[in-house]
Amino acid sequence: MSTVVPTGPRRPAGPHTPRGIPVLRTAVRRTLSRLFGPPPFDPAGEPGDPGLTGPGSASWQVIGEPAAIAGGLRGLLLQVAHPLAMAGVHDHSAFRDDPLGRLQRTSAYVTTTTFGSTREALHVSRIVRRVHPRVRGTAPDGRPYTAEDPHLLAWVSIALTSSFLATDRRWSPVPVTGSRADAFVAEQSRIAALLDPRVDLTPFERDPDARAALRAGEVDLPMLRDGTLPTSVTDLDAALTRYAPELGINDQGAQALRFLRRPPIPVAARGGYRALFGGAVASLEPHEARALRLQLSRTTRAARSARAGAVLATMRLVTGTSPSRRLAEERAARGCSQ
Repeated sequence: MSTVVPTGPRRPAGPHTPRGIPVLRTAVRRTLSRLFGPPPFDPAGEPGDPGLTGPGSASWQVIGEPAAIAGGLRGLLLQVAHPLAMAGVHDHSAFRDDPLGRLQRTSAYVTTTTFGSTREALHVSRIVRRVHPRVRGTAPDGRPYTAEDPHLLAWVSIALTSSFLATDRRWSPVPVTGSRADAFVAEQSRIAALLDPRVDLTPFERDPDARAALRAGEVDLPMLRDGTLPTSVTDLDAALTRYAPELGINDQGAQALRFLRRPPIPVAARGGYRALFGGAVASLEPHEARALRLQLSRTTRAARSARAGAVLATMRLVTGTSPSRRLAEERAARGCSQ
């Protein structure tokens, strides 16, 4: 299987306008802000700090592209497909009572670890780690689970990384390929490895040299050293193959799917959301769609992919450059790294 080969035809991605269309840009960004919240990092803080991956990185390119919104939805679908990951969400998440809050917290983690300063990325990683010890229990099939299990931590990261790559390849005007795609996998795994409770975050928070070594990939992180997390597209594909027998949907997953199809979001965002959700489903690999019982005909996949592509092309034209990426670029350009 391949994480970066689309399963349906691509359509023209549409033109890119860095500044967007002013009046429409404001309206669309206001709607997106209601869904995902404002940029969750301080654009004036840490002048000169490039963040964990930095300007010009594959992560800034992929996560700053509108196709990443569809990638996030696809990643949620893959998390639903793993019964133990789903049990943790079902038993401990507030997605049913506070759907927008849950969405905003997830978005804030991805955005901050990508575009925030290095210390902000470490801080949000520490916040997530404080929650994980409480996320434990027993799945409906009797198996125990804990959010601190490296196997499950890796699956959540792999689901997102592979999904961001899949939607980037399918809908981005300039998708990452080759060594650039390998770099994206390595960067995202390095971020995920910081959620491992065996990693002491304190030295990185205190020492600029330690932060620089972390950004350079020179720090020994257990989940990278032992191969739990992939560092290339080839490794990512192999990991997806290993996890494939574990995937399947149960009653908890079916409830989550019903919620994801029609969440209680602002009316102005519903049409676009449904198009992107349909595109996310259409982009699943055949075995992933079977695990979720979401198989589509080739014609339906093509139609849903085209509709999602049209929505993303419109967003790209109207909104211009990602506000989070633009703010991060301005921060990194100011002063010297702290």
